[in-house]
Formats: sequence, structure tokens, C-alpha cells
Amino acid sequence: MRSLGLMLCKCNKTDIQTACKMPCRMWITGLNPFQADTNALLKEIDLPKLLNMNAISSEILVWFGPLYAFIAHEKTLYTFSVLMEQRKTLHFDAAIVSLAANSKYCLVLLSSGRLLKYDPLEDHSSSLVFLGVEVEKDDHSNESITHIACGEFVGVACTSMNGVYNIPNKTATLPKHVRILKVVAGFEHCLLLTTNGDVYSWGGGLRGQLGNGEIVAAQDHPQLVAALAGVKIVDISAEGWHSAAVSSFGDLYTWGWNNQGQLGLSDQKHHGRVVSLPQLVTMLDGEEVTVEKVHCGVGHTVVEVTTLDGARNALVVGWDLKKRFDYEQAVVAPTFAGFRQLDQPEKEAGVSVVVGAGANQIYFLHQSRFE
Repeated sequence: MRSLGLMLCKCNKTDIQTACKMPCRMWITGLNPFQADTNALLKEIDLPKLLNMNAISSEILVWFGPLYAFIAHEKTLYTFSVLMEQRKTLHFDAAIVSLAANSKYCLVLLSSGRLLKYDPLEDHSSSLVFLGVEVEKDDHSNESITHIACGEFVGVACTSMNGVYNIPNKTATLPKHVRILKVVAGFEHCLLLTTNGDVYSWGGGLRGQLGNGEIVAAQDHPQLVAALAGVKIVDISAEGWHSAAVSSFGDLYTWGWNNQGQLGLSDQKHHGRVVSLPQLVTMLDGEEVTVEKVHCGVGHTVVEVTTLDGARNALVVGWDLKKRFDYEQAVVAPTFAGFRQLDQPEKEAGVSVVVGAGANQIYFLHQSRFE
């Protein structure tokens, strides 16, 4: 699933009264699809109020695309647009378990195994049926979709039998010993992370986003990112034309087009350039931190880090979202100053904090902790 924008909020189903007192809350900085007339300052969103609920008593999924935001709760999908105030609501016959979207459509995976394509402009959904179409010797009757990702020019599904589809065509079948952990997509390219820490890439590569050291129009099949061989990767992200990976040692690697400073590379030779091999990134003037997770937006990259004293923090590089999406005085010049601290909402007692990036925003989700 694409890291740029998916978040989960869980509240205890058995304690609705507690959930009412401790609703899921969210803050957004950058382009706000829920209140498009606001500026880009950090803004709180009351999710239960937004969805006309007294409380959110089960898992929600949220995806921020370039033009639309999608919120899924149980069997219902809510769609919000940055261009129109109208909200659309769509009901399905099974619970929604995964989302991935671009500026034109949203992929919706249901608990029943069905994968649908929803067009918010037409307000229409259609089933995508492609498993088993390309018949092989093995029995694929029990094959199911486990991961989805979506870019502007690519839609990907991975299956329980290690099938990799550029929907609807099968691209590859990974070896049986491989276990897929995560799949993400930029505008034109895809990354896949396995449980043993290997990273595969495929798709468009004219801006170095495949990480193979070459500038190629397309790489049709998933191939190992050889430059990361021997480094166990635990998280990946992609958006726009850049990619990022976090190692088990807490290091960050980035590659692709550094046109907005989103790679976080301090050497001037990388400023505004295409970087076709993964590069080790230095944080905050050499301050020693452990990177835990990474989230890519179109022109920015967010990392969650732990400092030497055990404090958790969030840093950002690339777009200054508060200035870029300030309607009164927008600043669109690239920023090559390196990683900087993120303004964050004050953490409340008894809540966990999720940090993430959408295409044009950063969000903070506060969710209740229940025993």
C-alpha cells in the first residue's frame, strides 16, 4: 500500500462510551481537502463530526490523493474533493480493508476479496476481475489479493500466491520463499518490500526513481534494487518521482528526482538533480537519530525518528507546506535546507500518535489507547 497517505484508526468496539469521550482526531498541514478555504496552517479535523458519527468505534482507513481524500469506515466510503465542497458517500456489501488512489480513481479492496475501482467524478464503481484469467499449471482458485498500490499511471495488486499484477495484467510471480510485506507507488513506478528486507522496483524510471543506477523509460518486471543488497530494509515509501527506504539500523536511503529537495541530500551536487542510486541521508546537521518510518508526498518526505534519549519526533524535508499552500502568499521555490522539525499538535495522555504524508499534506492522527 502506498505510504503517502494511508492511516488506520482503531477504537475498542466493546467500549462505545469510552470511544465517545476519546474520539479519533486528526490534524492536517498543507492542502486541506476537508476545508479547502482554509490556509495551510496546522488544522484540527474532528473525524466523528466530519462523518456525522457520535464516535468511531471500529477501524477507519484514510487516503490522501492529489485531488481527493477518501475515508473508509466499515462498509462505507466517504469522498472529499479539494476542488468542490460536495461530499460523496458510497456503500459496499462488505467491509473495506484497503485503499489506494490517484487523481482519477480509488482502488477499494473488500474483506470478501473483491477489488473495485471507484471514479469519484462519475460517482461510479466497477469490479476488477483478473485473477485466474491467465491460466497456469498451478491451481489459482484460492488466490486472493493481499496488497494494492496506485500511482497516476499504474495500479498494482499483489496476491497470496506471490502474483504481481499491473492491473489487469500479470507482471511476475515471485519465488515461493518470498513474502510480500508492503507495496507502494509513485506517479509511474512501484516498490515492493519483502519480509526478509529486500526491495524490488519496476515501472517508469526516467527520473532515477527505480534506484538501479540507470535512466530508463520503463522496467516491465520487478527487479531487486541491487544497491540495497546486504541492507535489511524495514520500510519503504514512494510518491511523485522519488523513493525512500529505512534500514533495520535506522538509516534512511532516498533516490529519484530531487527537484524540490525531497531527497534530503545535503551535497549540492544532488540539488535539483536526478539521483538514480539510493543515497544514505544525514539528519539535522549530523545529529544521531534512529529513523523508524518514512512517508513520501509529491514534493516532501516525512520521517518518524527516535533520538538518543528515547524521544519520538517527526522531521520533514522538501516542500514547506505552510508556505506552498498559503492562498494569500504562496511560495513555490524548492527547499534544499535539509530535514527540519515538524510543528505538531500537543500529545494527549492515553493516546497514540500516527504521522503520515499525503500527496500535498502531512497529517497527525491521535487515537485512543485501549487495554
